[in-house]
Amino acid sequence: TQGNKPQRNSWVMIEQDLHTKAVQSVVESSNAQLSCNVKATESPSIKWLLPDGTKLKAPFKMEDSRFSVLSSGQLVIKSVAYADSGVYHCVAQVRGDIDSMSYRILVQSPGIQPADSEIIKVQKNVGEPIHLPCSAVAIPDAHLSWILPNSHVLNDLSNSSNGYLLDNGSLLIPHSRVSDSGYYRCVAINQQGSDQFAIKVTVNKMVSDRSSKSMTLKKHPGSRTLVKTKVQIIDDDEGSGAGESDETLSKKIHLKNRELSLKQKNDNVSHGHVKKNKK
Repeated sequence: TQGNKPQRNSWVMIEQDLHTKAVQSVVESSNAQLSCNVKATESPSIKWLLPDGTKLKAPFKMEDSRFSVLSSGQLVIKSVAYADSGVYHCVAQVRGDIDSMSYRILVQSPGIQPADSEIIKVQKNVGEPIHLPCSAVAIPDAHLSWILPNSHVLNDLSNSSNGYLLDNGSLLIPHSRVSDSGYYRCVAINQQGSDQFAIKVTVNKMVSDRSSKSMTLKKHPGSRTLVKTKVQIIDDDEGSGAGESDETLSKKIHLKNRELSLKQKNDNVSHGHVKKNKK
């Protein structure tokens, strides 16, 4: 009928581009932003559904709330807490058309417990490059990020001046400093779950003739995960620091269509390689 024609011509769509972070790791007490880029034939109604079931309609701002929604649809969370972890849904609607998009946030502790969390130890001399590989095999694809000792989160959209996240997920610090010492966490996260591992890096002040290199692997008793670790150490007697790094680490994080963590004990999934299904 003539009256239904405007509804058929009305549409709304939530766009996702290279700058859209559908999954992200956030350090406790920092701020988080989730962008909902809506395109529509007319002014859309934008709502956010929080993990606890709360609904916020744009624009939203209250002084006593850590959550706010801009008129553009962006959700801002101030001073994130552990309870903020979960899946967030942005819902956009115009007349009879509706679109939605899911976002997952994983809130991480600023620090970790060395006794149980350290998996690999690496020692470097000042000025030597630090290269820490990390790769994930996940269905659907996982987003990789590194949490640095200063609690800064490094990802493909937020490289720092002295550290870089390479295309293959590796962390590269070209010229190490003593202040670079500490625990580095590689975090893999997708819409279904997350996994991570830690590396302890020690940068020595004095350059010695024989570089000390030690690596230890730890696993929780009785745990079964899909995490595979490969470690290779290549000695370089020259110790010049030029060329490639003298330590090559390779660690794969596997995520399947359900929650997975290093402490999971009742994991009946085999230790085999997870292949991606091509659509």
